[in-house]
Amino acid sequence: MNLKVNYFENNIVLESDKVQVIEIENKKMFFRFINNLYEIKNGFKLNELFFYNDNNDELDLSNKLEIYTNFFDLDLNSKKNINNLTKFIINNLTDNEKDNIFNIYKKVYKNLISILNNIDLPLSISDSLNVEDIIKLSKISINVKNDLLENLLLIIDLEKIFKVNNVLFFINLKQYLNKDELLEFYKYAIYNNVNIVLIDSQGYGVPINFEKKLIIDSELEEFML
Repeated sequence: MNLKVNYFENNIVLESDKVQVIEIENKKMFFRFINNLYEIKNGFKLNELFFYNDNNDELDLSNKLEIYTNFFDLDLNSKKNINNLTKFIINNLTDNEKDNIFNIYKKVYKNLISILNNIDLPLSISDSLNVEDIIKLSKISINVKNDLLENLLLIIDLEKIFKVNNVLFFINLKQYLNKDELLEFYKYAIYNNVNIVLIDSQGYGVPINFEKKLIIDSELEEFML
C-alpha cells in the first residue's frame, strides 16, 4: 500500500518488513497532515492526500485507518472494538452453542416474567432478543493494562484478530517509548502483518532497526533515510 501526499515531495510506500516513520518539524505541515488523515478516516475524499495500491488503483480507507494520539487514555473498549469483538464471537459460535445460549436466556426470561407478574405495574420485557443481543448483555470488555507498551501490543493483537484497519497511525509515540520498547513494538507489528506508521513533530536522528524514515524539516526540506 502507498500514500500520495501532494504537498510532500516524496511518496510513502508501506512495506511489510519495515515501519514507516514520518518526522515533520514544520508545525503547520504537521497539523495539516494529521488533519487530512482524520478527514480520510471520517470518509472525506481528498485530492491532496490519498492511498493507492501497487496497480495505482486508489483505495478507500474511510473507517479503514485508525489514529492514536492520546496514550494516557487509550480507548480499547471503544464501541467499534466491542462491536468487532461481538461479531467475532458470533461468527465463531457453532449452531449448537447458539442454541444453548438462547435456551439459557429463555429460562432467565421465564423467571423474570414470573416476578413481573407479581408486581402491580404496567411492565414488559422483550422476548425477541437474538444471540447477538444476549452476548451484548454480558458486557464483555478488554482488559487494559497499566503499561503503555503492553497496551500497544494489545492494539496489534486486536488488529490481527479483527482485521478492521488497513493501517494504524501513532502520533508522537516516540515521546513515551525508549529504543528497546520501540523495537519490540516494531517487531511485533511486522510479525503480525499489521501496518503501522509513526508520525512525530520533531526529529529523532538516523533510523533504528526496522525503520524507514521521511524527515521534513522546519524549512520543508525533505530527506528519505
